[in-house]
Amino acid sequence: MGQCCRGAAGFAMLEALVAIVVLAVGVLGVASLLLNSSRFTQQASYDTTAMQLATEMAERMRANPAVSQTGAAAEAVTPNRYFIDTATGQRPAVTAANSPYAVACAAASAVCARQLADFDVAEFWDRVTGALPGGRAVVCRDMVAYDQATGFSWACTPSTTGRLDDAPVVIKIGWISRLSGRTVAAQTDLADMATRPQLVIVATQGTVN
Repeated sequence: MGQCCRGAAGFAMLEALVAIVVLAVGVLGVASLLLNSSRFTQQASYDTTAMQLATEMAERMRANPAVSQTGAAAEAVTPNRYFIDTATGQRPAVTAANSPYAVACAAASAVCARQLADFDVAEFWDRVTGALPGGRAVVCRDMVAYDQATGFSWACTPSTTGRLDDAPVVIKIGWISRLSGRTVAAQTDLADMATRPQLVIVATQGTVN
């Protein structure tokens, strides 16, 4: 009778171990599901933030046509101050103290328009790089914003006719995707942002005369 009881006790222990293993597998599956759900949620948040930033910047550019919609001759002399690349360019030296929203501009209208553009760019620059992980933004004229073979790219093709104002002005934003599983430290080239931007919108249409 004692030997029988000892065997039953051992069998119960085996059942318990199997149950623990099954439970652990289930918990790991749920944990993986929650992790993926968190990544998708965070990526959706970044998508929304990028769209808001790009749309707001486009509206600011349309509100300042003296700078954002300059003609070919004007752009040849004074490059459009809205055209930037936060990975390779230089942020305008604008602070709250000399913000046109805080201090009224008393200079000529053309000077004030450029000052406003500098402030718009500086604020946009800070928000993109601050709100998005490894965030990068490019604003430029681009005739080929999307290629069927390669998709979106950071490169800009400003003209195919020789004019400077024939291409539309586009805003491109990219960041390190939460769906890629990569981190800032793992990026070999942060300026590339996995080769292509994740969001591209048209700010102003190009004109060909």
